[in-house]
Amino acid sequence: MTSGPALAAGPGATDRAAPGVGVPPVVAPSYWASLRWLAASRVAIALVLFAFFPLHDAGRLSGGLGDPALYGGTALLYLLAAVLFLSTLDRFRAHFHALVLAQALTDIVALSTLMHAAGGLKSGLLVLLIVALAGSAIVATRRMAAFFAAAATLFMLAQAGWQLMSPAGGDAASLMLAGLVGIGCFATAMTVNWLATRLHAQERIAQMRAEDLRRQLAVTSRVVAELAHGVMIVDHRGAVRAMNPAARALLGIASQAPPTLADAADGLAAGRGWSMLREAHARWRASGGARGAESDLELPDVDGRTTRVRLRFLGTAETGEDTVVMIEDQRLVEDRAQQLKLASMGRLSASIAHEIRNPLGAIRHANGLLAERMTDPSLLRLARIVESNTVRIDRIVEDVLSIARRDRPTDESIEAQPFLERLVDEFVSTSGAERARIGVRLSTARPIRFDSNHLRQVLLNLLANALRYASTAADAVRIEWREREDRRLELRVSDDGPGLTDEMRHQAFEPFYTTESRGTGLGLYLARELCHASGATIRYETGSPSQRWRSVFVVEPRNEAFARE
Repeated sequence: MTSGPALAAGPGATDRAAPGVGVPPVVAPSYWASLRWLAASRVAIALVLFAFFPLHDAGRLSGGLGDPALYGGTALLYLLAAVLFLSTLDRFRAHFHALVLAQALTDIVALSTLMHAAGGLKSGLLVLLIVALAGSAIVATRRMAAFFAAAATLFMLAQAGWQLMSPAGGDAASLMLAGLVGIGCFATAMTVNWLATRLHAQERIAQMRAEDLRRQLAVTSRVVAELAHGVMIVDHRGAVRAMNPAARALLGIASQAPPTLADAADGLAAGRGWSMLREAHARWRASGGARGAESDLELPDVDGRTTRVRLRFLGTAETGEDTVVMIEDQRLVEDRAQQLKLASMGRLSASIAHEIRNPLGAIRHANGLLAERMTDPSLLRLARIVESNTVRIDRIVEDVLSIARRDRPTDESIEAQPFLERLVDEFVSTSGAERARIGVRLSTARPIRFDSNHLRQVLLNLLANALRYASTAADAVRIEWREREDRRLELRVSDDGPGLTDEMRHQAFEPFYTTESRGTGLGLYLARELCHASGATIRYETGSPSQRWRSVFVVEPRNEAFARE
């Protein structure tokens, strides 16, 4: 065992002590508790020792005290010092070792003086001196404990030497007794100090493990609370020890205290489906309580429908063992399966679309060559039908591939006026729309933070959608780039059409949703995905009936203050 900590650090000083100069060390609470018990016991011993003095005055101990005056004065001072130490203990918490040193030396000096006044080493007070020395060794460092033992030994040797030199005379046995008791003082002090140090080390290990367990429990509780699946812990008697919020929501339990599975209350008192869960748990225990067993239930919902859940019992039916019951909402499982299915279908659709492009181009080229040689009006009409449908298929293929590619966007600063003018001219030339139907309005000169290719696809889709529902009047569709009062920028594509119905607004950005017989249902979905890829948002707004452009799609680009990803 290595030597104890230095005097400045002290026994029980924890790692939380700051390394700065003048900062008092942090002493373990167990050491303060031990010092407090020592101070309280010192008061009790001092009271008992002082009580002998009135007995001497009454004549009952006239032959027991060698110097009654010295005994009485020392006992009184010792009692006052003991009371002072106990009452001022909390005022000097920054000076732990100074308190230990002062109290231990007071014990040694006072008890040695009382022992001298009571007749020497044979008075019986020698036992109290050893007990006080052992108590001080509990809260002292190793060096301090050795110092206290040496001081007590010196006082006893001085007492034995005084008796030898006194006129009454003494014997060599007193000196031998003092030496043996001194050896006992050293053995007692060092042994008690070693045991106290080992005990404190074990205490620190226990505290650190308790802190680790507390942190792990807190992390586990937070993780379980955030799980989408319900989790319940049930003991062998059917009492629910804990459940997470997901389990409360599935079972319809609003109170914080979970009821027991043995509770006979159903529905109203314990939550919907509680009796079904209780019966499933009873069946599982009756069947032997196999670990990992599953059970499907249909819990009644608040609106009369049912919620399909799957119970998994992670435990056994052994007596005294808790069981973890997992409650899985089958709707979440089905939703995840549907997402995986859609993702697989998306990859398959992209692969098929890529393979369609080459034969589609060949069909369109061959149809164009045949149309050049046809003179019959009916055959030319059939060629135009083939051409229009191949163009439509090509547009669908291009939309599917655009969604599948999802190229990483670039952070560009786009000048609004030249970009929008070129975009409108391109759209008019490819779609055949009238240029007068599309107006452009700029109310701010700030640039657009967007990927130019992505913004081009977004606006082309929004323009095509707006012209489909707008009137044939001039400026029926308007593109506006403006800055709001809160300095947020908006790119608005509005039209004077009737606007979207409530059903259309909720599904407008869903894939393959369209109200147009020849539409693909991917335009707005593709616009939303491209906006999200560039850090922008898109939404639909409806103005008042008195406004001309009451149907508006709003694209809000990423703010200029944001850092580049």
